[in-house]
Amino acid sequence: MRCVRCGSEAFERFRGKIYCRECLIIKYDGAVESSVRRYRMIKNGERVLAAVSGGKDSIAMLSALKSLSKKLNFELSALFIDLGIGEYSRKSGDTARTLCREYGIDLHIVKIADHGFTMSDVSGKICSVCGNVKRYLMNRFAREKGFDSIATGHCGEDILSNFFKNLYSGNIQWSEKQKPRLEGYDRMVARIRPLYEMSERENMLYVLAKDLPFVEDECPHAPSTTWKELVYEIERKVPGFRVSVLRNLARKKKIDKEEYRYCRICGEITTSDVCQFCRNVAKYSRDQ
Repeated sequence: MRCVRCGSEAFERFRGKIYCRECLIIKYDGAVESSVRRYRMIKNGERVLAAVSGGKDSIAMLSALKSLSKKLNFELSALFIDLGIGEYSRKSGDTARTLCREYGIDLHIVKIADHGFTMSDVSGKICSVCGNVKRYLMNRFAREKGFDSIATGHCGEDILSNFFKNLYSGNIQWSEKQKPRLEGYDRMVARIRPLYEMSERENMLYVLAKDLPFVEDECPHAPSTTWKELVYEIERKVPGFRVSVLRNLARKKKIDKEEYRYCRICGEITTSDVCQFCRNVAKYSRDQ
């Protein structure tokens, strides 16, 4: 088979058409650019901090943003959070360093161990603690270093699975936060999702087409994929479902900010006297 765009040897199918490696890369970058422009994710001259885990999604995001940085006029740096999950974290960090070195992107590294514990010390709802830790450290680092927005590698399936899971459990307010850009306020830095309309499969094709380094191992504490499988199944039966729902989510009116205060220990924004991060530090710190 031949690429429908240039006639070269085919590589894979992307959004219904067969492309060679080079043309697939062009189409992918174009799709990300279209999404970034559609939702006005990145403002002119903005300093963007890309959170890189080493997995295919965040690696695809970093590469696409690098390709778009000059065209859309924004400054790009990367952040890797070392979760302290043994060999998995080591591989992830090495992957982030390799790609950032190749692209000439400044890579900043923050270690959870500097706060007295690692994810290996956590018991019970590890994913919940991990999510809290990453959100806290990303936001604090970005604000202190003067970044305008934080880019995460959440793709369409991630967003929809979170939306349905929160809807199912009654967390309507969290469900309404699944937007391509969440503006910052007070001490919170804006969050953007450049891969908002991309799928996991498309991200994988992109990193393979560009021969990018990425960690193939799954996090040993990875949550159940039940909700993602539900999204896959609906998309299989109703083609176009993913993008249609995502665009409808993006159109939802601006949500009211919940009441907040400042943590009496670290000073970050929280809804209680002590933020969840400081409670995690107190609970899991090795220094106790």
